[in-house]
Amino acid sequence: MSTDDWVAEAVRMQRGGASIIDIADFLRAFGENGGRKINAASALGKEYDWSVKMKLELLSWTEGGVTDQELMSLVPSWFPGD
Repeated sequence: MSTDDWVAEAVRMQRGGASIIDIADFLRAFGENGGRKINAASALGKEYDWSVKMKLELLSWTEGGVTDQELMSLVPSWFPGD
């Protein structure tokens, strides 16, 4: 799966009601399957106008650096309308 494909699927997931944890788990799987997580997080961040901090927190979660609760509380509004 290309980065563009990953972003398109992540956007579809979010519009379908996926949480940031669901998206982060999808990002982790993308990395485990050879995808470049940093490129995917950056591209998704552009889609939603995320700060660098938000992108880094998302990446950190995929490596076990923050818990689910920390990810959700550090930046409570990941997607428009949340």
